[in-house]
Amino acid sequence: MANHPEAGWKTEAVSQTLSMKLKLCLLVLAGWTACWASAAEFSKAESGTIARAVGGLLEHLHYRQAELDDNMSEMFLHNYLDALDYSHLIFLQADLDEFERRFGKRLDDLTLKADANPADEIFNRYLERLNERQQLIEKLLKEQFDFSQDESVLLSRNKAPWPKDEAEAEQLWRARIKYELLQGRLAKDKPEETLKTISKRYQRMVKYTKEFDSEEILQIYLTALAHAYDPHSDYMPPTEAANFEIQNVKLSLSGIGALLRSEDGYTRILRLVPGGPADLGEQLKPKDRIIAVAQGDGEAVDVVEMPLKKVVELIRGKRGTKVKLTVIPASSTDGSERKVITLIRDEVPLREQYAKARIIDHTEADGRTRRLGLIALPQFYDNCARDVEKLIGRLKTENVNGLILDLRRNGGGLLNEAIDLTGLFISKGPVVQVKDPRRTQVLEDQDPKVAYDGPLIVLVSHFSASASEILAAALQDYQRALIVGDQTTHGKGTVQSVLRLDSFIPEKKVANPGKLKLTVSKFYRIAGGTTQKYGVTPDITLPSVFDYMELGEAHLPNCLPAGGTQPVQYRALNRVKSCLEELQKKSTDRVSHSQDFRYVNEDIELYKKQLADKTISINEAKRLQEKADQKARTEARKKEREQRKTAKEKIFELTLETVDQNKPLAPLASMKTKDNAELAAAAEPGDPDLADAENDPPVDPQLDETVSILDDYSRLLGGANQDFVSGQANDPNSLADKANDRKASTTAEHP
Repeated sequence: MANHPEAGWKTEAVSQTLSMKLKLCLLVLAGWTACWASAAEFSKAESGTIARAVGGLLEHLHYRQAELDDNMSEMFLHNYLDALDYSHLIFLQADLDEFERRFGKRLDDLTLKADANPADEIFNRYLERLNERQQLIEKLLKEQFDFSQDESVLLSRNKAPWPKDEAEAEQLWRARIKYELLQGRLAKDKPEETLKTISKRYQRMVKYTKEFDSEEILQIYLTALAHAYDPHSDYMPPTEAANFEIQNVKLSLSGIGALLRSEDGYTRILRLVPGGPADLGEQLKPKDRIIAVAQGDGEAVDVVEMPLKKVVELIRGKRGTKVKLTVIPASSTDGSERKVITLIRDEVPLREQYAKARIIDHTEADGRTRRLGLIALPQFYDNCARDVEKLIGRLKTENVNGLILDLRRNGGGLLNEAIDLTGLFISKGPVVQVKDPRRTQVLEDQDPKVAYDGPLIVLVSHFSASASEILAAALQDYQRALIVGDQTTHGKGTVQSVLRLDSFIPEKKVANPGKLKLTVSKFYRIAGGTTQKYGVTPDITLPSVFDYMELGEAHLPNCLPAGGTQPVQYRALNRVKSCLEELQKKSTDRVSHSQDFRYVNEDIELYKKQLADKTISINEAKRLQEKADQKARTEARKKEREQRKTAKEKIFELTLETVDQNKPLAPLASMKTKDNAELAAAAEPGDPDLADAENDPPVDPQLDETVSILDDYSRLLGGANQDFVSGQANDPNSLADKANDRKASTTAEHP
């Protein structure tokens, strides 16, 4: 099932032609939007024209400076085949051989001749094979399977060869369907329900794929071409390009404010966004199903069995416009009730992605309590540095003795915001170097004001990328902050530029051809190293199962190599080196005695075993034993944690709303929101979204240990709520001035 909140892919700001950008993560959301953008149907001539423009720009402006030649053509072809059939289960090897013979060394020439016909030819073959697989699945679902046999299935087949013929394809699908049937048996579902679920799953897959329009096909095709140059260059057709600024720059969009889910042919309301039109209207409820959408007083369009993306396109619209939704209320027991809800689209802030803070009254084993602050920043959005500065101001008022900046889930965002945010912790100076094939630029924080000068830790993970790595690397090079986390960050050190393709297509041959995001530069540390490919290495590493997964830039195909450049002049603050050895020793001792880190290490060993054998057993007895072992392990951990649970800490939540309205601190335990309550009501048992609705914060040994490290660090530095060197007070106007000076010109993006 797919979840979408009313908007498309994550965003990137556009500035001068070929100015520096850093790529943002692609996150599919639906139901909200910042602007109206209907899907486009390109003619064959228009698709070819767009393809030629994309090919020419990649060839001449990409950082690689590589000709679109036969080698690129072969990578282009295989990228497209992988994009369509990632698990290598639909095509046959004969298809691959034919495509290689016909297009392997020709896609480059065809592209530059404005011929994108191979996109449709290959996609049509994919549809043909997909129909055959769906018929095979229906046949297999009528068979009887013996779950006592000692068999296994390889689910992750993206690196495995395609089936050599129909017989091998049937063998692979028999194992996969047997696995899916076994999943139903293990969940104790009724056999007939399991059969029905699997059948409908693949029927929907075929139906939705057949409904791909020319824009969607061209997006897959030309992104496959862009990925032949590097993994962060993409073609964005009009629909996606129109939404590209929503999720990571402005964090506000015009829509109704509802998280939607595609389920059994219906678009279901999963939850409502607090403060959005749907929430304020109090008519739309979680679990309601949308069956028709009308624009204003226009005719309603039936959306049952319509792909979620297309439903979103109907719901979205300009602020102040009217949309009417025909829904089946969740309260309707037989689904026969209907009601029409009229909503006025409005700006919906995406509060989930805003910076937020916590105050932790941390008590050590000796009974000493210290007040510490934590700021979690999910991404570098427009004006996020200003928001963090606000939170810092309140944390200082609350007399925190140290601060953690949690960037573990921050995949990037606006580069200028990363520079401004770094500037909150240092006086003015260089932050990052950006190098293209012709020159190197040094980007600096030019504001001498310092918002916070006390003990600082930056907490990172393998998911910390781009802008996060720029900030972490700069503060590490300045010796201003202690870096704690996984063995390394993601390793994305490349810079993207977003180009409007209509500027490169003469005579307006295509009304709206979309945009191209391409890599034009790499960024380097001020000390001369690079974060590209290998990331930032923390000063103190903590055990993490992510260290053993294939995560990070180094595992992405066609990633640019690492490298180095000359260091620039800067003045190190030397806040870390003198304390580091003692902090490492204390942390190592705590981790070695921590039961939660013992659990982490157990999980690491289990994962290593899974890596050694990538297959999954489809023997029922073995799977039942594995399930029983997992349940026993989970229950034992839960029981042990309950027995040792002590109220060592008081935690208070701080939001931007709390700061702006000068509200008193609220204990975390009382922070259960209407949003979470609705999510819990909407989620089904076993639903992954249920995790967001749990009242108790999840077990987080990495954060717990980081809090202890900060406690040690602040004591070693004699940390109190004051500026150590500059003595400069927080100026609420300083970041606003910076933002105006460098208005959202570049972005650092998620991998």
